[in-house]
Amino acid sequence: MRILLVSNLFPPVYLGGYELACANVAEGLRSRGHDIRILTSWNPLPSAATEAPEVVRRLDMASYLPHLPAEAGARSAAAHAAMCSSFGNTMALLQEIRGFRPDLVYLWNLVGIGGAALIDLLNTAGVPWVQHLMDRGPADIVTATTEAVRGLYGHGTAAYRPGRLIAMSDHLVEEIETLIGEDFAQPPDIVPGWAETGATLPHQPYLRDGVARFVAAGTVAAAKGTDLILEAAALLKAEGLDFIVDIYGAGEVPRCVGRTHALQLDDRVRFLGPREQAELIALYAGYDAFLFPTAEREPFGFAPIEAAACATPPIMTANCGASERLVDEVHCLKIFRTSEDLAAAMRRAASDGTALARMGRAAQRLVCSDLTFARCLARIEAILLEAAARPGPLPPDDRGLAALAFLKHNLSVRLRFG
Repeated sequence: MRILLVSNLFPPVYLGGYELACANVAEGLRSRGHDIRILTSWNPLPSAATEAPEVVRRLDMASYLPHLPAEAGARSAAAHAAMCSSFGNTMALLQEIRGFRPDLVYLWNLVGIGGAALIDLLNTAGVPWVQHLMDRGPADIVTATTEAVRGLYGHGTAAYRPGRLIAMSDHLVEEIETLIGEDFAQPPDIVPGWAETGATLPHQPYLRDGVARFVAAGTVAAAKGTDLILEAAALLKAEGLDFIVDIYGAGEVPRCVGRTHALQLDDRVRFLGPREQAELIALYAGYDAFLFPTAEREPFGFAPIEAAACATPPIMTANCGASERLVDEVHCLKIFRTSEDLAAAMRRAASDGTALARMGRAAQRLVCSDLTFARCLARIEAILLEAAARPGPLPPDDRGLAALAFLKHNLSVRLRFG
């Protein structure tokens, strides 16, 4: 099958798990014999590596800019290009469809590249498509556009009816439908986060030398719970608990290091920088528990599943996306998102190595049986094949498509800005 994959970012340019998962799935599908082409945004990073020829960097990004314009009108124009329509990006997609002739277009995160217009083009051309949702992009696009512009592009859940959706969790689907204010006509297929289990190492003894070893990995930020980890660590240090916390990742590191100094936690908390996924999976076997006090709206979270695959049980926010797959006190410890509740769970983990080992083994069995990358990839492939087999017109060579996209783009600008 010929698959055109469209993503706002693609490694080595990435923010987190969404983009890394996109790359892993692209490589996985290629290894299964599919012809993959990737349309994404420019790579501004200096790199000695040669880009793979199937990665086409022609899209402009109007989000995640280091410095947004100070003037309100300029910010609104950037937001319109990011969420609604960037005509150059729409034409880039049309040219890829005409040149590559995909059996299916596989959409990932469309925020920042004019997602409403891209979906409208696929619907108008009758090209089969699937979108993989690992964040609330559809809701962000809808809520960032005016009612008149949404009507022009038919956006809302109606825009998703001709395609098919994959989502990481019911939690994420509920959030999107709540923000948009209506349900999807066809419920998305749920494919959870996964772990690559082939490279895991045997877990080291829990609570070695009486020291509790906690780990966190991912973006260092308040939304991901870094501040809560520091507050909980301060509470436990005051109690005299013997523990360490290692935090891997980039983000708000200078601010959090400063707070660590202020809380006098330099002997307990270490910021060890970002690591590749494979390196983290090798490291997890040396820790007793994985800390994941993330925001309640977290769509899923790969890191706690990867830690669980290494028999390192997560301590996690009770109602985040990944909590749908893990059972409290069987595979993990679930908490209310407060420093006090996090500290209580860490204290409990540090007091009972036998319980940690039991949860770790159960978590590892669950991941290895139900949440492996191979299992999830097989499910994704089946969905893509079903969507590509759907009968429908495919007129991408119709000259009117470009003219219609041009008309809609300019009319959307007029409707938005007068």
